This record gives sequence, structure tokens and C-alpha cells, in this order.
Amino acid sequence: MAPKSLMVIQYVHDMPAAVSFYRDGVGLELVSKSAGWSMFRCGDALVGLHGIYGSVTERPVPYAGLNLEVDDLDPAIERAVAHGARLVEVREPEPGIPVRLGVLIDPNGNGLELRQQMGA
Repeated sequence: MAPKSLMVIQYVHDMPAAVSFYRDGVGLELVSKSAGWSMFRCGDALVGLHGIYGSVTERPVPYAGLNLEVDDLDPAIERAVAHGARLVEVREPEPGIPVRLGVLIDPNGNGLELRQQMGA
């Protein structure tokens, strides 16, 4: 059976701060919110925030990360940083890679990439 939909899960230690960041700092549409699980819509995909607290045994899967396409990278980075992200680097397009990429760390320490397609 083929996969039917995409959901990316970010594990967070501070749910209220994470919800605020992904809603206000990234601009995702909040679908549901609770102390242990919150969910956002991103186009046809979903972004879930899974709370990590003392009794929770689940942990992030290594090498998984959130990469979101934006229309204009610089204001998207400014918005995310203003809401608590740390900018790690901006990667400019290279031959064969027509993408500008902002690499950030969200307020809970998760990696996050914002990308702008630059045309082929």
C-alpha cells in the first residue's frame, strides 16, 4: 500500500513556545493544540508537534527535519528569527541547485530549513 499523506513531526520540550513559533514565526495554520500534541497545516501536508516530557519515551528520529518552501527567503528568515529561531547559515544557489536555503534552529533545538526556489 502506498503512503497517502505527509506529516512531519517535531519533538518539543515547550509546547506553548513551539506553537507560537510555528504559528507566528513561520506562519503555519494551526489545526489543533494541546499540551502533548499540536498540529499545523502546510499545503497538503501536516506538521505535528509532539511534546517530550518526563514520562514520554518517544524521541526524534535521527536525520529527519522540516524543510518548508517560501516565496521570499529573507523576510521568512527575519520572521522566524524574530520569534526565537537561531539562523545557522544561508546557502546560495549553486550550479544545478537553484535554491536559496536558510538553515535555522527552532526554539526547541530542532533543525528547520526554509527554501526559496530560484528557477532553473
